[in-house]
Amino acid sequence: MPPVAAAPLRLTGRGAVLGMFAVCLSGILVSGWLGWGPLTGGAFVLGCGLAAGWTRPSDLLTVAVSPPAIFLGALILAKALTSSGGVLLSTTEGTLIALSNTAPWLLAGTALSLIVTCARGLPDNIRAIGAGLRGDPQRKPDRPPGAEG
Repeated sequence: MPPVAAAPLRLTGRGAVLGMFAVCLSGILVSGWLGWGPLTGGAFVLGCGLAAGWTRPSDLLTVAVSPPAIFLGALILAKALTSSGGVLLSTTEGTLIALSNTAPWLLAGTALSLIVTCARGLPDNIRAIGAGLRGDPQRKPDRPPGAEG
């Protein structure tokens, strides 16, 4: 009996967003604990790459547009959990400082996410959404508008 090939792991859009959030939050918390700032950005880039590579093709748009918002949410939560003194002021200050320190990492992670999702079929998803919004869900995404068929 030949070996059965295992199906590749594929996440839903929500699962990928949750996974990115978990990787970002843990990277931020461990980075603060170790005092090593690049770990925050590295965890973000890693989360973006893994989510973009493991998400179902139909959910690639979710993974392509959400990384910056996911990082911001994880950063605010981490700063609120680890703040000392006035929670609001400490969280705001920590968030702004961390955002300024990780800006290049945010750009790199978002670019990586877009590159991987485009290579995996993001343009086809966008065309299919456009066709659905025009009321033509049966039209194939690779056909030019107005083609009969």
